[in-house]
Amino acid sequence: MPVVASDIAWYAAAVFPKDDSVQNIGGAIDLTKGIVFTRLGTANALEMLSSSAGDTTQTVTIFYLDSAGALQSEVKTLNGVSVVAFINSKLIFLAAEKSASTAGTVTIRKSSAGATIATLPAAMNAVQLPFYNQMINPAAQTDYHEKVFVKNQHGTLSVNSGQLLIAVDSQGVHTFALETSLNGTGTNGAGNNRKVAPAGFTFDTSTKNVANGGVLTAGSAQGIWLRSRLVITELPYDDSFTLRLSGVSA
Repeated sequence: MPVVASDIAWYAAAVFPKDDSVQNIGGAIDLTKGIVFTRLGTANALEMLSSSAGDTTQTVTIFYLDSAGALQSEVKTLNGVSVVAFINSKLIFLAAEKSASTAGTVTIRKSSAGATIATLPAAMNAVQLPFYNQMINPAAQTDYHEKVFVKNQHGTLSVNSGQLLIAVDSQGVHTFALETSLNGTGTNGAGNNRKVAPAGFTFDTSTKNVANGGVLTAGSAQGIWLRSRLVITELPYDDSFTLRLSGVSA
């Protein structure tokens, strides 16, 4: 069978910060942490369940912004394949973290049995929205930089003529750059937080060819540097941002 959408997965880099204190951003792919682009759209209650009846001891903590824009969290314990409801209404989903690995895939979705917001396979212990809790500096333009990966998880087939593009950028604040080889491990440098750009990259919105001549080979991942630019005149907003991989396979 050819490579299909379910063979393509998005992951964080090894150092993928939640604040500006973390340094040496980027590095190798982290297969225990996924990336989510899905937004709630409006304030919603969420629920979760596992695909395995045996997942009954692990907790899942959801991090989110409430309707007042305040950073909040809520924790619940899995109950196997039974639905567990989170109580508080959430405006912007930021991240979810499992307390331990699970036997099944955990699905987080809108209540009741609504659209899926995130999935955490057995070996994935966290998912996170890019640019978690970034803040506008009222005195100066602020750039934030983070690194993610898109991986071809097919066992044998490549994605040919691979290209990456920005599919959604509701506020027009995002640009990106690609590492020049697959499975890259570059960082933005020791001592640098996410406000410091990695050296040697040009950030823009243009569609870009995957490294390796556009061939994302089976089991390989393309490293992607993201930049979010916030200017002093902007007001807080619920931004939508999505990257997309296009290509063909046999």
